[in-house]
Amino acid sequence: MFHAPFDVKLSDQPLTIVQPDIMVICDKDKLDGKRCNGAPDFIIEIVSPGNPSDDYIRKAYYYKNAGVREYWIADPRRKIVTVNYFEANLVSVQYPFDSIIKVNIYEDLLINFSEISDLLNI
Repeated sequence: MFHAPFDVKLSDQPLTIVQPDIMVICDKDKLDGKRCNGAPDFIIEIVSPGNPSDDYIRKAYYYKNAGVREYWIADPRRKIVTVNYFEANLVSVQYPFDSIIKVNIYEDLLINFSEISDLLNI
């Protein structure tokens, strides 16, 4: 598990480097000591109030095409989490921040967003 700032090179052509807020990389061969070369398995982005389309549109496009298995967008302003489970072609399933959400690519991992939002006063 890694968090920003940590570079992820999704593609050489065109060169696409991103810094997801939170990511899980299961294949250690993708790590070279400086960055991840290839798609992480699971990414969570926290929406920036100044540019929400970056997370909802641009990064969703990059992550899906690069092979990210699951991509969540946590939006503190709207108090929702949008789950994109690319591996099963399930996109834009929304949950309120008080939800306990299953990470689809893992058998028994649940994330309780009500506890996180309470800690962050969101």
